[in-house]
Amino acid sequence: MPAANDGDPSVGDETPSPRPSFRAGRVIPGSRLGSRRVRIGRALRPADDGHLVATEAADRPTTQGGEWARRVRAAIFGPPLSTERESGERLNKVRALAIFASDALSSSAYATEEILLVLVTAGATALSLGLPIAIAIAVLLGMVTMSYMQTVRAYPKGGGAYSVSSENIGPWAGLIAAAALLTDYILTVAVSISAGSLAVISALPALADFRVHIALTALVLLTLGNLRGVRESGTVFAIPTYGFIFA
Repeated sequence: MPAANDGDPSVGDETPSPRPSFRAGRVIPGSRLGSRRVRIGRALRPADDGHLVATEAADRPTTQGGEWARRVRAAIFGPPLSTERESGERLNKVRALAIFASDALSSSAYATEEILLVLVTAGATALSLGLPIAIAIAVLLGMVTMSYMQTVRAYPKGGGAYSVSSENIGPWAGLIAAAALLTDYILTVAVSISAGSLAVISALPALADFRVHIALTALVLLTLGNLRGVRESGTVFAIPTYGFIFA
């Protein structure tokens, strides 16, 4: 005998909610005309903390064009990095030094020569300013080093010029710091690549007509190295950095 509803619409009208699907299907054409099959792969899997994370099957394209595009992206940018693995993408001290100290090292590679060229052009009297300029640069580097040490202690989980300036001074200070960093990064890359191409030409004068090609090639290699991720770019940039230090 069916149970009475007694006028309550919530009794007897319940419909089971559909269960979420944790599987991803991929249609694969068969060997015969019109035949096809479906390959089922798990789209989600449990992580160590109990949450569900997407697997490679969830992101795999279903068309041949999409598969080729995925392979091209993997060749250029590297394999996709899941959020679960992102926390493990850290640099050790050897590779971190090659990345974060490359700005100062690249400046010392060509800045000294450029300063001396300007002083020589100004005349013999201006050469006496070489020592005061060197002392001023050393003092400036010391101030930058002390500032970084204070920032690391105050922000052990990471904090750049924008966040530190915004939190301690104000939003306008953060914007000024961000704009200065953006300008510095652009000029550093441009000047460093130009100086590097000139160094190559000075060692191999026969390549003087290809200075632009050398600079653009270096720019493309730097871009690809950064797009590959933190760990891979750290390994790539560590080789020339330590080569310059120990040369």
